[in-house]
Amino acid sequence: MLEQLANSAAAVLNRNLAASLTARRAAERLEGVSMDVGLAGARAVLRMSVRDGRLGVGSPDGQPAKVSLSGDLPRLVALLGGDHASPGLELRGDPALAEAFARLLKHCRPDPEEELARFTGEVFARQAGDAARAAAQWAGEGAVSLRRSLRDFVQEEARLAPTRVEFEAFAEQVEALRDTVGRLEGRARILRADPEA
Repeated sequence: MLEQLANSAAAVLNRNLAASLTARRAAERLEGVSMDVGLAGARAVLRMSVRDGRLGVGSPDGQPAKVSLSGDLPRLVALLGGDHASPGLELRGDPALAEAFARLLKHCRPDPEEELARFTGEVFARQAGDAARAAAQWAGEGAVSLRRSLRDFVQEEARLAPTRVEFEAFAEQVEALRDTVGRLEGRARILRADPEA
């Protein structure tokens, strides 16, 4: 089954690669290079390679890859979504090659609405895309509302955490205490140096 998914992914990626001059140029720079991707603590699950201007996706063949990338599943999924900033990935090999693969995949990334339109027609695909975007927006707004409600409950109702105003007042008191301790330390040094003072 993994092999079928890899073949399907390669077919879609290569179709988009052929349609993009930028992607073809990126693939030329990676000719003959391979990258392994896997789950943290496990052997490589997937190998991507560029041969004859085409992107191959499949199982590792036993030969070492020029670069390998591993992480937990949520982090790898976030990486596919374009999140390159958050921690949690282990990179072995040349970081420049990993970045080159990321650029290539960015230019080959399929548009789900366009892929759906190949099977269902543009009208349905557009409506499905609009529905998916609306659902994502609703989920995002729901998450924001939930965070806000939880914060209010924790701060106002249960009094488990201070409000921003309370925290800022506490921080000012800590700064004042720090300044007072600093003055007392200075005074103590003077008194130790000159007991008559």
